[in-house]
Amino acid sequence: MKMISYWSEDTIVYNDNGLVLIIGYYNHKNKKSSGHKALGIHWSDYPQSRGILSPCVIPKETRNAMLSGLLHTAISNNDTVQRDELIKAIDFFK
Repeated sequence: MKMISYWSEDTIVYNDNGLVLIIGYYNHKNKKSSGHKALGIHWSDYPQSRGILSPCVIPKETRNAMLSGLLHTAISNNDTVQRDELIKAIDFFK
């Protein structure tokens, strides 16, 4: 499905049965020349706007808690692939 133009350079960093977290640059309504770093969330093909995938932006404090918790789970489960993706996401926001 096509992604709304407000997101650029988006990368999937987590996928759990259709719950998808992405990192990228978000430029609300394309009002600025570039976007800001953001964590987005969507569920398979929801939410949509006029048939185009429109991930929600997660606020900074919630973003940090989510990524930290998911990283802890990946380390506890010895899931090195997921761990590496989450570390990449955390580093993206530094």
